[in-house]
Amino acid sequence: MTIRFGTDGWRAIIADEFTFDAVRAVAGALAGTLWDESHAGRPSVVIGFDRRFGSDEFARIAAESLTSYGIDVLFARAPITTPALSYTTLESKSDAGLMITASHNPAIYNGLKLKSSTGGAAPWSMLTAIETKLQQAEAERAHEFGQITEIDPLPAYLDRIGRHVDLGRIRDAGLTIVVDSMYGCASGIMPRVASGDSTQIVELNTVHNPLFPGISSPEPIERNLTRLKKVVGDGGATIGIAFDGDGDRIGVVNEHGEYVSSQHVFALLTQYVLQHQGRPGPIVKSITSTAMIDALAKQASVHLVEAPTGFTSISSMMQAEGASIGGEESGGFAFGFHLPDRDGLLAALLLIDFTLHTGLTISELVAELENATGVWRSRRIDLPLGPERQIEVAERLSEGRWPKEIGSIPIDEVSDYDGIRLRLADGSWLLLRPSGTEPLIRLYAEAHDVETVDALLLTARTLIGV
Repeated sequence: MTIRFGTDGWRAIIADEFTFDAVRAVAGALAGTLWDESHAGRPSVVIGFDRRFGSDEFARIAAESLTSYGIDVLFARAPITTPALSYTTLESKSDAGLMITASHNPAIYNGLKLKSSTGGAAPWSMLTAIETKLQQAEAERAHEFGQITEIDPLPAYLDRIGRHVDLGRIRDAGLTIVVDSMYGCASGIMPRVASGDSTQIVELNTVHNPLFPGISSPEPIERNLTRLKKVVGDGGATIGIAFDGDGDRIGVVNEHGEYVSSQHVFALLTQYVLQHQGRPGPIVKSITSTAMIDALAKQASVHLVEAPTGFTSISSMMQAEGASIGGEESGGFAFGFHLPDRDGLLAALLLIDFTLHTGLTISELVAELENATGVWRSRRIDLPLGPERQIEVAERLSEGRWPKEIGSIPIDEVSDYDGIRLRLADGSWLLLRPSGTEPLIRLYAEAHDVETVDALLLTARTLIGV
């Protein structure tokens, strides 16, 4: 078996490729990579795990393997979110973080994410070094075992969150916030930080159930948020927030029970951080992100950097640029004043704080945003592909036979920067990109109206024959 890291760690089907032996192998390769670096003392790694089937046992196997190579381990004693692990890696001055999670994948998957000492996603150089060692003979074991120390990362992490958001104002604001934890490890966190005598937190899907009943996977996209939309709309709540399985991404429902696209959420958070929090620094956005970010960057006169999909790239670029905010189309947002990595809890709290700061509802904030940036509509289609179809689609993409126009709109630019992107003369765009974490091809489109978006996606399907 060959283990390859994608845009957000490594994921595989439990008991097929994701096994105890595979986790031991990754841990050994990580240990060898850390020992190759210069250290004043023994390297250390923070290990956390989510609520998926077997995650605690996989984490324990990783810890025992790392200590057998002489690595010290700080081990979370209960399931935690990935952002809590990321912050603990930074705060404890550890050399790396290892999170057992398959994030939003279906229940049959598990996986792992690796973090650097900065708390951000492990850079490609680190992942490549680990992959190289995985292909070599087993690393030489140290003569002296490392130590496992059990920790509770939440108190320090939540204290850090409280430095960035006025939690007292949220608790006293008389809000009703509905939270869908999607059976994941963000369960219970929002009430802990935001509920008070005045503000009420209503939680959905909080039980520990690794089968994720009622949803295809713990991904906070519209098709999985039917219950959240109904509860918010019927109950007159202020806002609905959904967290993915490991708590680093969010989905949002407005006060009317309507889904707010992750593109609009990214733009709202960018607007708040740059214009209202007074942090006018550079922005890093994934290639799949909305043109609204470009408009906001131009209005704020800040540098905008476009990154390949995935926080492995976004995190590195945020650190290089000193960015105020970084984000992606899939609902992951990072804040340079906090961590160079996604944090669903902080994103949710900042969005709520935006409503209190302005006195506007989420739907009103979206309307004001569109007045500032123009109206943009976007959509993503995920098409499962078997091995043979993957090869066929890859060949079609490599042929480069693209039309000169779509509808009556000329194509201004064709780019192969992380997939194939066709940019039209009116600013609309279409992107065809194989997934880095699942056997899928993802089709993205953005335009000024839904009809054009649908036409772009139909064109994409025709071009690749699916």
